[in-house]
Amino acid sequence: MSGIFFSKNFPGFSRMILFIPLTYNHLPEGMKYYTVLSTTLLLAILFHSWIRPQCNLKIESVASGMPDLNSITETDNFDVKFYFIDLEVNDSSTYISGSGTVHLQVRTPGTRQIILDMGNNLHADSVLLNGQWADYVHQNDRLFINAPFWLSDETDLSVQVFYSGSVSSKSSFAGMYNAIDRRWNKRVTWTISEPFSACVWFPCKQDLTDKADSVYVFITTDKDLKAGSNGLLTAKRLLPGEKIRHEWKSRYPVAYYLISFAVSEYRDYSFYAGFGQEGDSLLIQNYIYDHDLYLESSRSQIDITADLIRLFSGLFGPYPFRDEKYGHCIVPSGGGMEHQTMTTLEDFSFTLVAHELAHQWFGNHVTCAAWQDIWINEGFASYAEYLGYEHLVSQKDADRWMGNAHMIVKFRDDGSVYVPENDARSESRIFDYRLSYKKGAAIVHMIRHEINDDELFFEILRDFLSKYGNGVATAMDFKNLLEQKTCMDFADFFNQWYFGEGYPVVSLHWQHHNDTLTISAMQKTTSATPLFRIPIDFRITTIDQDTIITLRQNENNVSWAIQLPGTVTALEADPEKWLLADFLYEDDALNRFLSGEGQHTSPFNVNSQKKSKTDVVTEFPEENIICQLPDSLRNEMEAKTVR
Repeated sequence: MSGIFFSKNFPGFSRMILFIPLTYNHLPEGMKYYTVLSTTLLLAILFHSWIRPQCNLKIESVASGMPDLNSITETDNFDVKFYFIDLEVNDSSTYISGSGTVHLQVRTPGTRQIILDMGNNLHADSVLLNGQWADYVHQNDRLFINAPFWLSDETDLSVQVFYSGSVSSKSSFAGMYNAIDRRWNKRVTWTISEPFSACVWFPCKQDLTDKADSVYVFITTDKDLKAGSNGLLTAKRLLPGEKIRHEWKSRYPVAYYLISFAVSEYRDYSFYAGFGQEGDSLLIQNYIYDHDLYLESSRSQIDITADLIRLFSGLFGPYPFRDEKYGHCIVPSGGGMEHQTMTTLEDFSFTLVAHELAHQWFGNHVTCAAWQDIWINEGFASYAEYLGYEHLVSQKDADRWMGNAHMIVKFRDDGSVYVPENDARSESRIFDYRLSYKKGAAIVHMIRHEINDDELFFEILRDFLSKYGNGVATAMDFKNLLEQKTCMDFADFFNQWYFGEGYPVVSLHWQHHNDTLTISAMQKTTSATPLFRIPIDFRITTIDQDTIITLRQNENNVSWAIQLPGTVTALEADPEKWLLADFLYEDDALNRFLSGEGQHTSPFNVNSQKKSKTDVVTEFPEENIICQLPDSLRNEMEAKTVR
């Protein structure tokens, strides 16, 4: 048996080991003693070599049984189950020391290696694999851990890495930062790991599709400081040397980049917010600078968080992490980051709080399956800013927000919301403010217009979050659900708005003769997208009233003729600014208005005359046909009020 055992592990010696017992009986008696002695010594050397990988030994070159590091690609041979990060941190630098533990389950049998992402800025002191010292190589921002035994399918492993190091925070995507807020004279150390920088402060698997089931973050720091993190603060333990350990635990699935901490001289300003229909309440925990003036100046803005949680819980479904908390850690970051259950942000401005809170649904509860589909995160969270204005401030402020978004998008006409494969590792492209955020929000708004039923639109959002909650999703997953719920075809919409580039510019000409309103639309585009198939709302102003009709442009050049009695004084396309488009007017009434001839109603100010107003939305055929409003215009307008 020993021959078979050693032949697997030490093939260079297998023939010798098998040869010894075969030749022993043929040796002279005087040689047998020396043969036994030399064999014993050889076996001892081999046994020492076999157990050596179980000792605490860092190897600087490729060990026996390890693959060529230059050929290593992404590994996917295990599922992450749990992260336990236990670090000592201060508020004066980015130096950290401690350990990171990853509990995982093997899903590829026959392997002897676990590969973790771990930045070269960190120094790995030692590694434990299921409590035994393991050999490892730390190179190219990877930690290659060699198991002393073959791993089978569904094997549970615990990998504990003891390490230390610091992070240079000069980069915009450094992962960890240290800075002073000069206004409040508070120094802060904090993490922002999105998209690829979690590995610079803890060993992990940077794969969006592999969420950990839970995470513990224990931060030891000076006793006059506080450390905020994910989940619930389960304990604060005083330690020798005037230290305190803050023990945070979260039991919800979490993506690697949403794990965080922030350390500073904080004050805990917490309260509870009611939400839902069953009297549920949620802890809102805010780590703000420990300064009386800070709380006095920010309290009203912080308290709006409760209103936003109630709003989004009604629109999107209950807050996803309601058994724990929602909170904020203030840092001098110049923005915000939606760390799960405890956002890191610079201040409590309305749109920033709304945006990061909405990420708890879109981005955290449901995460983009790949960075190319960052729209799932940023497009919907940006649209939540609009919804916050719409429901909690005013429609006028919401319209102003959307108008500003359109202006930013149209500053240039290149680029798609979908991130092309060759840009999937570019942080600046992934987080392109114009495309991922503003255009992303604009197309969510246009989807709402296409559906033209708010109850159904928000039902779809809730169903999407319910279906993909605690996991990941792509834009195509959302498109498929849209089509299932609406029985509409969204192929053209996604091809032109999500995968396509630019926006349409529509030149309009209209005239009204003999009770027939003729509208001609000629569409040009600003990019390679040849045609945008769009539903255009038209506000038609007559002497007595306004009405809205909806016509769909499915060709670059199209005319519609509508039987309409009375006198049309003005026509305005897309009066509520649903569409990411430009409209140019070429009608006689506008030309006369611009030239100052006579007293005419401005097509851009349809409310300049007092009149009864009834909005009618009717979708007409696309091509060059004459259609009639059902029954009579007067009866239709008296019967319907839409939007």
